[in-house]
Amino acid sequence: MDDLSRRLDQIDSKLDKLSDAVSRLAMIEERITHQTTSLTRQDERLDEQDKRIRQLEFLSSRRGVMLNYVERFGWLVLTAAIGLLSYFLRG
Repeated sequence: MDDLSRRLDQIDSKLDKLSDAVSRLAMIEERITHQTTSLTRQDERLDEQDKRIRQLEFLSSRRGVMLNYVERFGWLVLTAAIGLLSYFLRG
């Protein structure tokens, strides 16, 4: 009878350890789920920022091209004005 009682106590002890392990596993799984959700949100934010940066780069390059045209036109007008001024001062 003592042998049976001792074995039942061992089984009970092992079941308690198993129960603790299962509860720890559940907590670890919950943490992993939370971290995965957090990483997913960060990925979405990063994708959104990447889209915004690309849009800003596109707008910036468009403005740069427009400023180049304005600058060239300004130099053209200045050169024409200096040419006309020198033509009228000569004559």
